[in-house]
Amino acid sequence: MLRKATGNQYEFITHIWNPVKGRCGYGCPYCYVKKINKRFGKQQGEPYLDEKELAANTGEGNHIFVCSSCDLFHDDIPGEWIRRVMENANSSYNRFLWHTKNPRRALEFRDHFFNTDMLCVTIESDLESGASIAPSRWERFAEIVRWGKPWMLTIEPVMDFDLFGFAANIAMNMPAQVNIGADSGRNSLPEPSPEKLQALIDWLEPRTKVHLKKNLRRILPERRLHGKAGAK
Repeated sequence: MLRKATGNQYEFITHIWNPVKGRCGYGCPYCYVKKINKRFGKQQGEPYLDEKELAANTGEGNHIFVCSSCDLFHDDIPGEWIRRVMENANSSYNRFLWHTKNPRRALEFRDHFFNTDMLCVTIESDLESGASIAPSRWERFAEIVRWGKPWMLTIEPVMDFDLFGFAANIAMNMPAQVNIGADSGRNSLPEPSPEKLQALIDWLEPRTKVHLKKNLRRILPERRLHGKAGAK
């Protein structure tokens, strides 16, 4: 069912909708869904299309995050499921956020995106970590350049990066908004120094809208974090 957005969510999202459920194939060590399931002793099975959820009334005038607990554009998700989810979304009067680490697959369905939709790509760094089997960060940067429409970048959990390399990759196709968040789960990930992170933020703010999540206070305790830190 459509549920209200809560917790460490994007400031503009009003609701969450999960018509595809089950285990995410990337195996990211910092995945909050895995931690929640472990905490409550739940086991995630193989991905499946929840027909009841798919048929749920999504209302009107909402801004909906689709598949917050998995990646709809993972290569293991059947194309027919993706088409049905997007067709259902397009039949309503809402705005939708499509979040992925696999922009190459999302580009295969670009004709199904409405002009009010936003594609968001997670790229935690420009350095490879080998921590998951998601498409490489270089591949994600290369594919999003082909998108040719407004898009959103999420750097969460932010990991250590090469400042000039990361900025150069972002500049190749400047996102309409950049969201930056820290590792809320304290997973001992390699993180940038406060000075390096601040330098990236300072570079971004004159160029695009920047949203700093509250969990960044652990890395930038001296900075007052706003929902909207900059404007293009």
